[in-house]
Amino acid sequence: MTETIMRKSILLGALIGAVFGGLIGAAFGVITMTLNGILVGLVIGLILGVVTGALTAALTVKTAGTTGGIGVGYFTGMLFGGVFGIILGALLPASLRMSVPTEGLPIFDVLMPGPFGLAMFMGFLLSILATVVGVWVGGKNLVPQKMEPVKHDPIDQYDLVEVIAVPEKHIGIIDIGDIGVVVEIDDNESFEIECVRPDGSYKWLETLNSKYIRLKQKIPDNM
Repeated sequence: MTETIMRKSILLGALIGAVFGGLIGAAFGVITMTLNGILVGLVIGLILGVVTGALTAALTVKTAGTTGGIGVGYFTGMLFGGVFGIILGALLPASLRMSVPTEGLPIFDVLMPGPFGLAMFMGFLLSILATVVGVWVGGKNLVPQKMEPVKHDPIDQYDLVEVIAVPEKHIGIIDIGDIGVVVEIDDNESFEIECVRPDGSYKWLETLNSKYIRLKQKIPDNM
């Protein structure tokens, strides 16, 4: 099952990366106002997009799995893309960077003035790209968890119950936190309860709906 999710996620990540990477690359190519610039930007964007998308998807499967969802995918993509882009930018040969202006792409000489600028620029772009992939893959792989209904013990006669809310007609008589004993069960929703103060004196005897009380202590049947 995990291998299937991993394989599908990598293919999806590569596809998303190719689409968005190609768009980003072509968009920067348009700045040059030359067909050559657009094509070069598109090709570079496609290559980086496929690689970044596939790696981000694989990492997202590891970190988010089927429970992390969009949130884990977001942070995974953002961090990985930023680090990966900085590493690529730092490792790019200086000769290749210096040749960019001579290829009809002078705008990149402004955006990437040196090795440090190139690393930051690449980190920024790939962080955006990887974030999109991480969010998409993390959300797609999310499997909603089934919530088990909370089961409460039934309230039986002579059990101790605690008042958690006071009906309007009993304000001034009953207080939140009062503890009483169930002396009679009218039905599954209504209970006749007697409350005695800590000193043993009588405080009140009223019938309350189950929404106003909760079980405090079960009393064994043999008591």
